[in-house]
Amino acid sequence: MITLSRGLNPHETAWAEPVVAGRPPFALLHGSPSYINVLDALGAWEAVGALRDRTGVAACASFKHTSPAGIALGRPFAPGDETFHDRGPLPDDPLGRAVVRARHTAPKCSYGDFVAVSEPVTAAQAPLFANAIGVIAPDFAPEALADLSRFHHGRFILMRGHRAEERAAGGVRTRESVETAGLRLTRSAAPLPGFAGGTHPECGTPGSPDDLAVAVAAVRHAQSNAMAFVVDGATIGIGMGQQNRLDCTRLAAARARTWQRRRHPDVLGLGFREGVGPAERAVWRARLAEGDLTPSVRAEFARVLPDPRDADREPDWTTTPPLSGVTLAADNHFPFVEVVEIAARLGVTQLVTPAGSTGADALRDACDAHGMSWIVTGERFFRH
Repeated sequence: MITLSRGLNPHETAWAEPVVAGRPPFALLHGSPSYINVLDALGAWEAVGALRDRTGVAACASFKHTSPAGIALGRPFAPGDETFHDRGPLPDDPLGRAVVRARHTAPKCSYGDFVAVSEPVTAAQAPLFANAIGVIAPDFAPEALADLSRFHHGRFILMRGHRAEERAAGGVRTRESVETAGLRLTRSAAPLPGFAGGTHPECGTPGSPDDLAVAVAAVRHAQSNAMAFVVDGATIGIGMGQQNRLDCTRLAAARARTWQRRRHPDVLGLGFREGVGPAERAVWRARLAEGDLTPSVRAEFARVLPDPRDADREPDWTTTPPLSGVTLAADNHFPFVEVVEIAARLGVTQLVTPAGSTGADALRDACDAHGMSWIVTGERFFRH
């Protein structure tokens, strides 16, 4: 049994114990995780394991409040990415690239996030986890373990993850339970690795299979009704936790549009006063890209710029570099043509949903009209 630092809230006690004695999902190497830290670590660990198995590429997942903030594969960077990521020379190894790309999906969420990686962590990679609260990995080099243990004033959480097949045959959890209000609810857990029901195109030519895998990993591990935009092996916008899918779509689209606007020349070209670090610069660029700065935020923005007048200058967003080749995934089928129309504005060329939509004919026609392929899977991915 592991005594946790807190439950969901500071006044609550909490503990964790393996379902099968002697076969826990991780070994705690350093730190004292909370209830939410453990949920984030396990969700992110399952996501990177499934992605690594399916794609053969190093993967990283950044989780916050039990849902993914960013997921990415370790694909090579594109020209100009060193300016976009704003951290000096970019890592040239697959795992380093995956970490940078996943944690840069939403810079405002890369403070206190829990990060999972599919490969062992080296000392050279340790600085990539700055501002996180913990990491779960297959292993850590001794120097990396020592360096990371000093992060967060010595409270950084380090876990060595154990693969699912070490705990349950075939990597499938047999059940999941929750106790609430005097009742225990138990369900058989859906298979997380692979696509048990397969995939097939409803229309069009399938796009990147790796982007499909990343998008499905994101919606599988996010609170329903989840939607995820992915390009070049990395999430750029995830919407979740709303009571209807259109709201989740619009939330994911807003985040993807912010990601897109962060590549605007006026945003990339922002200068900052001395002492403003890379993480803070990334957050301010995201705030500018989001727009609608309140007077107090704009005044704070002015204090980090060499010329305070620049805080009142709005970029011409019509010159934002366009998005293309984007994949959009949903955790369940839906009948809304509006989703296809929103997706088309953001350069989506591949839509991925479970089968079963009552509006399949209209969706198929809309995808054809926008030059979009529609891929259906045999599984629904609701998570709560």
